[in-house]
Amino acid sequence: MPELAAILKRVSGQKLRPYSTFDFGRAKDLKCYSVVVPKDRAEPLVYELRRNLPSGFVAFLGTTRWLGEKRHDGVEVVVGNGNSQFDILRIARSDARNGGMDTEDIIRKLEVWHDTCGIDIFHAETDTIQLHLLTLPGDVQTFAKEVYEFCPDIVDQGVGSVEALEYAIKDHKQVYLWWD
Repeated sequence: MPELAAILKRVSGQKLRPYSTFDFGRAKDLKCYSVVVPKDRAEPLVYELRRNLPSGFVAFLGTTRWLGEKRHDGVEVVVGNGNSQFDILRIARSDARNGGMDTEDIIRKLEVWHDTCGIDIFHAETDTIQLHLLTLPGDVQTFAKEVYEFCPDIVDQGVGSVEALEYAIKDHKQVYLWWD
């Protein structure tokens, strides 16, 4: 994976870390590489990396909330082995423990959404996932209700109503999932 490290270092211009983190930065995955960048640079860097990575690798936003011994002022950008965007959730070890779902449960749901309207997962960490919708679902109101049932915290502790979630999905073509 030296080629992977070289690409990340060249494209990011940042100090390379020979690991990525999970569990809010408290644990390390030595099979990946990462850099920490300012928040406003993170998402554009992910897409630039994706244009430069060979097949068999993924890039995504990782840890943003640092609870480990080392606290960072920035966002982790991760590159690692992966054959599909769903491997991003496996690397990040995303789960909805409070919602009774593990990584594979979440992946099964997101695969359905991908088949329905196409998704692009660009951020995954312990309890948070962000994705772009490649096309809006035919019935956004029904989709918003489905998103709420899957991840109630984004309404109950977030936007405040399913209607507000529906408008956010229409306006941004994004879904933000967060389980408290």
